[in-house]
Amino acid sequence: MPNTFLYTSTPSEDEATPSASAGSKRPIFDQRDKVRILVIGRPTAVNRVILEMSHVGFSDSIEWSKPIATDRQQESMRVLTRYVFSDS
Repeated sequence: MPNTFLYTSTPSEDEATPSASAGSKRPIFDQRDKVRILVIGRPTAVNRVILEMSHVGFSDSIEWSKPIATDRQQESMRVLTRYVFSDS
């Protein structure tokens, strides 16, 4: 996956060691922010949206969390966590 603002991977063990990159004041892993994308609705609808996102190349189905129950009947949510490069 390319390192664009949407497709940065989670920090590896090497990146988790705070070492500043050349010309940067912050360690490499500090330059990314965690963003969570939620899909909430009936379980079949949530799965359909995730499948469609997979078909257009936005995410793979396996990147999403398992269904999480909400306090409403017939409703669940799934979460996608991405790491994006920070602006600063």
